[in-house]
Amino acid sequence: MVSALDNTRMVSAQYALKNLRSSDESSEDTRSSSAASILSSYGLDSSSASLLSNQALSGLLDTLSSKSDTSDETDTTDDRADVTSASFMSMLKHQLQEAAAAEGESGKAHDILAALETGTLSISDPKQGVSIRAWDVDDPDEADTESEAGKAINVSGWSDFLDAHLERGSDGAFVKENGSYVDQTNDSNAFFGLIGSNYYYLSWPKAA
Repeated sequence: MVSALDNTRMVSAQYALKNLRSSDESSEDTRSSSAASILSSYGLDSSSASLLSNQALSGLLDTLSSKSDTSDETDTTDDRADVTSASFMSMLKHQLQEAAAAEGESGKAHDILAALETGTLSISDPKQGVSIRAWDVDDPDEADTESEAGKAINVSGWSDFLDAHLERGSDGAFVKENGSYVDQTNDSNAFFGLIGSNYYYLSWPKAA
């Protein structure tokens, strides 16, 4: 059953999506800020907006503004990336490097990139039912790694998966500590968003 809060968010997401697509006269910062505020209302990480291109934001808002929630989201693409492949890891690192450059000297993209390079970043895709330790394709020790076996996890919708891993506050948004979500299953940092054109869940250890 869709709550009044969900209905409000749905209308807001539809409005933001319309603005993102049609506001040619508005600045990039204004459109990104508008989209980020809607992401924040859903409990998604607006502070990591640099990880999301306008196309990615549009795709995410498309999902949020649909009549069903993320648990009913259907992936209709035929070219879903193989999260266990070196090509996916290369795409991930490239996206993180671009996001880190946009952030400046520090930020969430820097933290995730560091975890990737040290082999402590995990990626989960409940739509495909797999979780895997990410690896750095530029590490000489991984030069011959074309793919790795992932760990099987329950196939589920994003709503169920995120509710199982992340704590929600009284306002319905996911709780964050020091700018990152906290995976309550293992007390690690977490991020949910678009890598390439699909959604993934990333987690990495908290700083000592």
